Amino acid sequence: MIKFFRRIRQRLLAENKVSRYLLYAIGEIILVVIGILIALQINNWNEEQIAKRVEHNFLENLLLDLEKDEEKLQFYEKFYTKRIEYLDTLLTYVRNPNKNMELQKFSMYVEPIFYTINPISNATTFEAAKTSGTFNNFSQEEILKDLSQYNADFVILEYAFNSILRFVENHFEPLMYTLPEDYMNEDTGNLVINEVDVKDFYAKIASIKDYRNLDTDHKNILRNPKMENYLIGDMGRSYNALGKIASRQEQLKALKEKIASL
Repeated sequence: MIKFFRRIRQRLLAENKVSRYLLYAIGEIILVVIGILIALQINNWNEEQIAKRVEHNFLENLLLDLEKDEEKLQFYEKFYTKRIEYLDTLLTYVRNPNKNMELQKFSMYVEPIFYTINPISNATTFEAAKTSGTFNNFSQEEILKDLSQYNADFVILEYAFNSILRFVENHFEPLMYTLPEDYMNEDTGNLVINEVDVKDFYAKIASIKDYRNLDTDHKNILRNPKMENYLIGDMGRSYNALGKIASRQEQLKALKEKIASL
């Protein structure tokens, strides 16, 4: 093609047809410009298609992360709902000294209180996209804004859970350490809700026979004013955690609905 145009230019110059040569030159320039514009348009179209595919893949992976978050939140909700039930049962016995709580039942209800959980945020897709610059060509700015807020608000949940952990470590554990732990057996952990199986732990404790014949006065713990104070404090923090969980579940639901509507 280039040789074809070159021959035309050479022939026009050889025939001394300057005016026709100028017209031809202008036409050639216009054709080159049009060709460049078409190439740019095709290139822009290709880039737009790539950006759309990247964005589509991001949203698909994001939904998978949100589903994992949803499962975690359901577990957290169950964990703290049960925790409040156990605290309520113990407080009932603390406030009713005429109601006898056998050692076996006491052990099963206090043991779950030792357990706390750390919240986990499945933000892998978001962090990877942010690092790679995916958001530079992101068309759904409102979703990106909501997603950024959702991930930023994770610290609220984290703080609520950590508050309970610190409360257990600083108040419940020191109180319970005044009581010999010979009450623990294979059934002690039956009410424990945890993300990992704890049966092996309690089986191991039960397998180590205790020959001391200690007098485990668990009723003394129930009569201790610190026990009541602790149960109320833990219950308040657990209700607070449930509130934060519910708020995050609403955020997650709204985010999923926006993505599904695209």
